[in-house]
Amino acid sequence: MNDCLFCSIANGEKTNLVWHNDVAAAFNDIHPKSPVHVLIVPKRHVVNLDDLDDPELAADMIMAIRTVADQLGVTGAYRLQVNNGKAAGQIVGHLHFHLRAGESKSPIDSL
Repeated sequence: MNDCLFCSIANGEKTNLVWHNDVAAAFNDIHPKSPVHVLIVPKRHVVNLDDLDDPELAADMIMAIRTVADQLGVTGAYRLQVNNGKAAGQIVGHLHFHLRAGESKSPIDSL
């Protein structure tokens, strides 16, 4: 998609990437909710999880998430969030995973 913001970012057109390979890219969220808040996106346009029908790409995305967490030094101490569709809060119509870390208190502590 030529007009997809995240396709442009993932392919290095609009920002400095935190990490990338030939399948996926990671970049800082422009409205971070945590000290560490990056988005991890496939370089190929996929609208949301419901449209992710390629098992190899799904596996590559999980490995990208693990690699980014390791690179950022947050392995074992991060949260992962996916908003699937507008009704769930997905603003950009391109699959993206929010990797967040660095909160001083675990969300479980408030339960």
